[in-house]
Amino acid sequence: MENNVSAIILASGLSERMGEPKALLKWNGTTTFLEKIINEFVHAGCSKIICTLNRKIENSCSKFNVPNMVKFVMNEHPEWGRFHSLTIASQEAIVSDFCFIQNVDNPFVNAEIIEKIYTQRSFDAWCSPIYNGKGGHPVLLPQIIIQKIVQAQNNYLTLLDILKPYQRINVEINSDVILRNINTPEDYATYFPKSTLLKP
Repeated sequence: MENNVSAIILASGLSERMGEPKALLKWNGTTTFLEKIINEFVHAGCSKIICTLNRKIENSCSKFNVPNMVKFVMNEHPEWGRFHSLTIASQEAIVSDFCFIQNVDNPFVNAEIIEKIYTQRSFDAWCSPIYNGKGGHPVLLPQIIIQKIVQAQNNYLTLLDILKPYQRINVEINSDVILRNINTPEDYATYFPKSTLLKP
């Protein structure tokens, strides 16, 4: 992967349906969702990884053992929604040639998927992984779209609003992991039975 590729991990949501911060949910006995996702983007070769946090998880995340290319960015107003969080993080990625956008509630992303999406990159289109006709995460945006997000400064917009004028490149993935989101305790129990959480 080229040197000037960033990843934004959106982890500052209030996790109201889950009842506890999704970023700190355990992937296994030793690793949180956020740490696991960071590791995948590191292994894929991203040169900068920007994670949005809120005050509730700041202290816990400060104890993570992460490489120097990882930057934690505070979202003081997570109640303003996902797009506000994205604009904050995008300011740190505005000079990147390309930037992945990943939600912390989809911890199943892996370096192989990230690398496959990257092979389809375009400087004037965005890439979306697809499984059975449904789009998932992460998406890959070129610099021109990241700049549009930073310039928007409008919390009533969504990422989809920004993406509409641009061509979409679909990248077929042969697994539904790109669609799996952990939003509720029931979701978590389904994919992470207690026995799996004891394993390192």
